[in-house]
Amino acid sequence: MAVLRLKQLEKKRSAPRERFALLDFDQAERDPHRAERARKLAADKAIVILWQRPCFEAVLLRHLEGKAAHRPPDTPGAVKALQKEWAGYEKPMTRANLAKRIDLAAVLRAAGVEPDLTALLRCIGLIIDRG
Repeated sequence: MAVLRLKQLEKKRSAPRERFALLDFDQAERDPHRAERARKLAADKAIVILWQRPCFEAVLLRHLEGKAAHRPPDTPGAVKALQKEWAGYEKPMTRANLAKRIDLAAVLRAAGVEPDLTALLRCIGLIIDRG
């Protein structure tokens, strides 16, 4: 999907120089051949893969107050833990509904324990290294 979107943006001459895709690590573990194809496709298009371990819900959980270090072992555990902390969480959730709970402070909290997320935030200017 990221490659298709990138092709659309290239046609409009608005493709970003820095490119990232969020992928679930548990999916890669379940289908190593598909994961290798994704890695190759990403490399060919200069897309940096950010592996969500084990999945999106686990990383989303780490955005919540007091849960930054929480590391559910698998997707069912991550979904269960997230639903316990976030009454009404459903997948998929719209950006607007995510934004009701996930603000900049939450994103920075998660970035504190997710090095790949930190790299992405530096790239887009949300984290600035003071040196």
